[in-house]
Amino acid sequence: MVGLGLLASAFGAVAFVRYRERESATLQQQTALARELRDLAGDDEVRLAAVDEFSLTIYQRLFYSSVVAPWIRSAVWALLGAALAAAGAVAVGQVDGVYATVIHIVTIAASAIFGIAALVFAGIALYHSASTPRVSFRDSYAVADDTGTITTDADVAETRAADKTGD
Repeated sequence: MVGLGLLASAFGAVAFVRYRERESATLQQQTALARELRDLAGDDEVRLAAVDEFSLTIYQRLFYSSVVAPWIRSAVWALLGAALAAAGAVAVGQVDGVYATVIHIVTIAASAIFGIAALVFAGIALYHSASTPRVSFRDSYAVADDTGTITTDADVAETRAADKTGD
């Protein structure tokens, strides 16, 4: 029974890590798609606004996956290492002899090291998810005019649209 649980844990860890890696690849493809859509949008402000919204969500997810996700994947691998080392320690603990005793001590130490590493990686992931600022490009696109007021791209687009209709 323990062997099946370890096998299921290993498959679960590998599947989780592969899922996260595939998500990163999908985000890279969506970034390329956003660039192509921006080129196709041309000067149409409505289409450009839609592409900007699409790009914003992609870049927010990319930022998260590049900062937090590696720590989560590391925690999963370390947790799997701790479980496998602990299972090895339990399996070797019943065998007599000097060699078995040395292997038992080494697997206990490995289990402890992997367990501590899993806790550290999980703590770092939690720290980054709590302290990493949420990405907002709205402030970076804002323009300060001569009076010191901040004008966003939406305000500029409305002004341009009003100027075109006023001509």
